[in-house]
Amino acid sequence: MDNRLATLLTRGESLTRAEYRVLAHLTEHPLLVGQITVRELAQATFVSTATIMRLCRKLGFSGFSEFTWHCKQLLSDTPHIAAEASQTAELPALFNQFIANYQQTLQWATPEKRRRFGELLREKESFFLYGAGFSYLFAEYLTKKLQVLGKTAFISGPGDSRNIFLSNASRYQVFIAVSRSGETEQVLDKARIAQNVGMTVVAFTRASANTLAGMADLHFALYDEAVHFAAEAAGVTSFESNLVLLMDLLLLEATG
Repeated sequence: MDNRLATLLTRGESLTRAEYRVLAHLTEHPLLVGQITVRELAQATFVSTATIMRLCRKLGFSGFSEFTWHCKQLLSDTPHIAAEASQTAELPALFNQFIANYQQTLQWATPEKRRRFGELLREKESFFLYGAGFSYLFAEYLTKKLQVLGKTAFISGPGDSRNIFLSNASRYQVFIAVSRSGETEQVLDKARIAQNVGMTVVAFTRASANTLAGMADLHFALYDEAVHFAAEAAGVTSFESNLVLLMDLLLLEATG
């Protein structure tokens, strides 16, 4: 039943069973409003056209045309959830901390680095992305974004055979690795192969010194308040949210 037409059921007084059946039919099939004639509606609900006209008058309309117009107006109102009373919300202290961490990340993502990423996105057509653990989720996110932009983008992770990368590396121009620690051996292995076949290596890691950052042609360091990367899976920090925001900013700048 379309709730936008249900109010009609409360307007009529002493509706007969036949008249109620007409209204119920329209609320169950709102797409018929404006498309069905009075004769067709009478046939569909097994009543006479006179019954429908009496129904229209009981509801306060001069005839079927005015009744139909009113139904169309009701259907044009998009259902919405009533807004709660406006209140001044006090933001949690952690929110301000996350903002500060993102601002620090942006300071490391210099205009020159963002420009170089934009050039890669505009000039290259094929991207191979790799991530392990939680990082795979964010590598996959960036893969989908690149595909929407019309790029050839392939995502791989530790669950895939090493031969998949070896067999396909030469087909891709840019290797993008997402690794929070920058020390995951499977990621480093693929980065070395990418270097050897002449791919441009782009890395997203935490800001602390790490092997992957040193291998990358273009490295984006992200603020991470975790004390040590070995405990990264257990704690909740702003690293992941910083990563998504940075990725979206890079894409927006490159395509804007």
